[in-house]
Amino acid sequence: MDVPLIITIALMVFFAAVFAGLWARRPGVRPVLAGLGLVLIPLGLWLLGITDLAYNGVLSIIDWAQRTVWSTTMTWGASLAGAGLLLFLISRFIKPAQRKAVTQSETPAVARNQAQAPVTTQRPGASAASAPPAGQSAAGQPAPGQPQKKTAEDAEVEDILRKRGLL
Repeated sequence: MDVPLIITIALMVFFAAVFAGLWARRPGVRPVLAGLGLVLIPLGLWLLGITDLAYNGVLSIIDWAQRTVWSTTMTWGASLAGAGLLLFLISRFIKPAQRKAVTQSETPAVARNQAQAPVTTQRPGASAASAPPAGQSAAGQPAPGQPQKKTAEDAEVEDILRKRGLL
């Protein structure tokens, strides 16, 4: 029996044990399907020949490590790779920064002035028929200082809010 087949069988037994533990904790269809999937993955990889490739890759790395003379450059490379891996792992445990919500009083004065200023210019080529009626801005809202008319939809929404005690 070759080594990749033994590795495949060992992985299948390991995943079957994981499946048994999951199923004992919560019996049902979901752990059965998950366990069956985990058990079939190593077998599929062996039939594809990927287990042989992985085994030969590990042997090649071991062979490379045995015939390579360790140098100062390699020490620096291993140190930098290890530091990078350590920083990456540490970053996974740090909570993401919370962004503070901007309140109305903190918005820039320029943005407030632009939002309050009525729109008086028209696009080039726009006809006078597309201009807003007198006393309304381009957005269809009453101009500042003008009383706001309630539509039937607004009255309906207010009734619903009153019934629910929100208004």
